[in-house]
Amino acid sequence: MKASVFRHPVVTFCVVVLIHMGSSPIAAQSLVPPSGIRRGEPAFMVFDPGRAGHLPERYTLLLRFADGSTSPTYHGFAPPSGQDGTTKVASAIDPSGRVILFLVSAPVNAALGEAVATVKSPGGDTLAIAVFAVEDRQYLHEDLWLDAALSSLRADPDPLKTAQALEYLALLESVNPSAAYLDGAFVRPVATERRTSLFATTRRYRYANGGVSITTHQGIDYGCPIGTPVVAAGTGRVAMAADRIVSGKTVILEHLPGTYTIYMHLDTMNVTPGDYVRRGAKIGTVGKTGLATGPHLHWELRVMGVASDPEALIGLDKMPSIRTIHPAIEGR
Repeated sequence: MKASVFRHPVVTFCVVVLIHMGSSPIAAQSLVPPSGIRRGEPAFMVFDPGRAGHLPERYTLLLRFADGSTSPTYHGFAPPSGQDGTTKVASAIDPSGRVILFLVSAPVNAALGEAVATVKSPGGDTLAIAVFAVEDRQYLHEDLWLDAALSSLRADPDPLKTAQALEYLALLESVNPSAAYLDGAFVRPVATERRTSLFATTRRYRYANGGVSITTHQGIDYGCPIGTPVVAAGTGRVAMAADRIVSGKTVILEHLPGTYTIYMHLDTMNVTPGDYVRRGAKIGTVGKTGLATGPHLHWELRVMGVASDPEALIGLDKMPSIRTIHPAIEGR
């Protein structure tokens, strides 16, 4: 049975964008970041364009970290609108509801210390600059032992595997500036808190022939029985629903410009590319397809191609109350 899908997403919630920032209005063309973003975690930034009348997606934002490295270019999006077409925004930044939002991410290896966010106009002019701190976060290490079949699946060359990997990366780095479907906080995609591997864990693969390779785990694994329902973490469009060599049956949802969640190793898929699904809609069931040592869901968040902890977007009171993002869960 297919998931309940909708062809014309309509968003109906109220956004509160200013919390713990005082009550004084902020000057036109101002950018408000959180005071700090931990490595590997996402964050919303709020921009007031003043009297400018450009479409939100035509504004861009760039992060520059303490070591001089820069982020991908992020595209703005408007706060979700109500059924009457009006923007439901309560904000001391802009009572008229003109604010533009950006969802950004600090890579797991981002340089610690002061970072700078810069918003530019469609013509490339600098409109606003804000400073925030990149904060540290500790990650775990683990060994994963693979039998001969899984060792071959991961390590042996395969032209189809390479082609699938290139297609996957190209999708996650693609941006549809008008894609703004997310209408609230993420929900956990499975009804469990049993995590068998955490985000950004340093993973050492131990192959059957004695070989070793080291990677960073780019998502969260939830250990569940085969057949456990998997739901959409947030409202979005199905960008991929495919049976792949390494990740098995895989669904990718697009939520915002350049923002995707990924659901791997499924047993069944209930959606097809192009479907729109609401938060909490069933998109498949847990399995152990592809490179999996046991039944589990691998859940991932990518922001402009950068892996980010999806649990950091669970539990927002209102999206995007940028000062109420809960720190992602660690150590479980």
